[in-house]
Amino acid sequence: MAVVEADSTEAHSVKGADDGSGPRWTGWPARMGSAIATALARENSRLTIWSPVFLVIGIWTYFGLSTEPGLRVISALLAVSVFLLWQFRRTTAVVVLALVAIGFSLASLRSAWVATPLLRSYTPGVELTGLVVDIDQRSARRHILTLDVVKAGGVVAGETPVRVRVQFTGLANGLALGPVNPPQIGDLVSGTAILTPLPIPVSPGAFDFGRSLYFESVGATGRFTVPPVVTGQDVPYRYQVRRAFHRLRRAIGERVHGVIEGPTGSFADALITGERAQIPKAMNDSLRASGLFHILSISGLHMALVAGSAFWIIRALLALSPRLALDWPIKKWAAAGAVVVGLFYMLLADSGAATERSFIMIAVMFFAVLVDRPAISLHNLAIAALIVLVLEPEQAVSASFQMSFLAVMGLASFFEWWNRRVDIEQQVAGPLWVRWVRKGILFVLASAITSLIAGSLSGIAAAHHFGRIAPYGVVANALALPIVSVAVMPMALLATVLMPFGLEKLPLLVMERGLNVVMAISDWVSTWPHAGLALPLLSPAVAVTLSFVAAFVCMSASSLRWLAVPAACVAAWLAATDGTPDIFVEERAKVVAAVAADGLLVPSSAKGSRFAVSKWLAEVGQAETPAQAAKRALWLCDAKLCSAVVAGRKVAYLKETAELAKPCPAADVVIAQYPLRRKCKGKLATIDRFDVWRKGAHTITFTDDGVLIATVRETQGVRPWVFQPRARAKAP
Repeated sequence: MAVVEADSTEAHSVKGADDGSGPRWTGWPARMGSAIATALARENSRLTIWSPVFLVIGIWTYFGLSTEPGLRVISALLAVSVFLLWQFRRTTAVVVLALVAIGFSLASLRSAWVATPLLRSYTPGVELTGLVVDIDQRSARRHILTLDVVKAGGVVAGETPVRVRVQFTGLANGLALGPVNPPQIGDLVSGTAILTPLPIPVSPGAFDFGRSLYFESVGATGRFTVPPVVTGQDVPYRYQVRRAFHRLRRAIGERVHGVIEGPTGSFADALITGERAQIPKAMNDSLRASGLFHILSISGLHMALVAGSAFWIIRALLALSPRLALDWPIKKWAAAGAVVVGLFYMLLADSGAATERSFIMIAVMFFAVLVDRPAISLHNLAIAALIVLVLEPEQAVSASFQMSFLAVMGLASFFEWWNRRVDIEQQVAGPLWVRWVRKGILFVLASAITSLIAGSLSGIAAAHHFGRIAPYGVVANALALPIVSVAVMPMALLATVLMPFGLEKLPLLVMERGLNVVMAISDWVSTWPHAGLALPLLSPAVAVTLSFVAAFVCMSASSLRWLAVPAACVAAWLAATDGTPDIFVEERAKVVAAVAADGLLVPSSAKGSRFAVSKWLAEVGQAETPAQAAKRALWLCDAKLCSAVVAGRKVAYLKETAELAKPCPAADVVIAQYPLRRKCKGKLATIDRFDVWRKGAHTITFTDDGVLIATVRETQGVRPWVFQPRARAKAP
């Protein structure tokens, strides 16, 4: 065996070396290792871009736990992670692990920061007094108030929440009902209310609205039995800014409706102030089916159009002075002015986290202009996402953050490539008309591609959270967004600026014409076959995997993007192996639903909890209403009992009317609206009122060996936002 020195040229002729003389397959480990090292080195220079992804992984890990980690452990973990991140910031593996740990720690600390006692049982007759934090007007007479609790007489000791979310119908002036203005932010209101615990998911793994409320420090929901009384007092300072903008929002809405009547006026009001309560259901359904519903949500599109319009208007006005244009950085002045306009729009719209996140992103982009960097880039998106995730880690599990982050990630990646392509195209010589035609074609092509990218990537989160996609959204957006960009949002900005002078009529009329065209496009597209297609909800595993596919494609600058291929195969396999439960049981056992032989979900009754049934139908990808689904053939019902054969097993559902007779049908599965106390059992499973009271909604899946039973409580785990139910307190 020959011995060759390490620096000898003969080393290149050693058998197995990659000199092309030996079999090529023998050197693949070395070549692969070299390729991976090169790819990792290239991605290491883009670690800032990947940082939000690692934070999100840590946050998702926290929300996926079944038990809460200790606060001391989390504090120590955060301190160690920050130290390692600083000391070993040039070591990629340590940075990645530290960012994941920081995301995990921030989510846990945020949960402790917003903590509130939770109401654990239905509690009527509560003498509730609180300060109005937020007002959600659902209709002309129906309002939902978020209150900072001052007093809650009748609530069990230790369960008084920091905040409650209560609704009322009608208005009150003192103790008498009358057509007066509703309470305003900062008002002290009081009244008798019925409080209930936070809502729980309608099925295991479904959306947890109670968790979302918990991160707003809301510990109970309910309703006033009569409209609350507003007690006159000085408004605390912390409410005054939001109160002023709320009053301004109402005044602007009245001016808008004074010019634009009917549903179109409500549409315009929603785009300016964020108030969507008056928009008819038919209009909402049309926009959803066509893929234009995002226009109603004040988010990145609106913030970009408003702030962008302000940027160009300010810059154009400053450019009227040759001295300013030549001697001063008017572009940067315009960027600073656009940020101020964006901040005002955020405060005016007050649409919550989505609007705040959009402002942060637009502010970061204009800051890039101030420091002479590209405005639209993955770096700017990463910085904005980091700010949002550090301040509100819970946004990582929200639909709006996921949809906007994925969409902007795809657009930023596309424009990085597109701008390089356009620079090359601009170097091509030719007549002036040829260059203009080329620019026009490129503009149309870019608009269509951006709509496709944004719709496809945001559709991952939409399919997971909502189970609906708009297959013609590319067409609808390509037709409608130019109108929104030219004739709607700029006119909305101009009308708002001119309102103090009473000159808003003309821009609002132009805005009205634009919105009429947008709705005509929406109504037309929504009539196409399969518009607003309903699909089974993507499981978390599939949605997460597809999100990583998108990240590898859009964010990788090396051959690591090819990891998207195996990740896509894993997502396809997970989607193919996902199954639908055979039976759903509502959290009070008021209604059950089962999957028939044809795969359609059939509820036992059109009555009961229509909300839960509608969510079950959406979960399995069926667009019918609960009443329509209940007409399908499966259940045989009489006054006391419903029975069905599901997957070859007999299922019996006992109604409350059967409690006195206490029948015990022979069945594989017995479900009862009342406590059975196990005097009546099914062969495979028995679920009664006590079971759903303790564990929430159930699902049953039949297997060859028996059944798999999943419950909401088991899926939620023991977390701060999960209340443990207790028996209703007896009246003294």
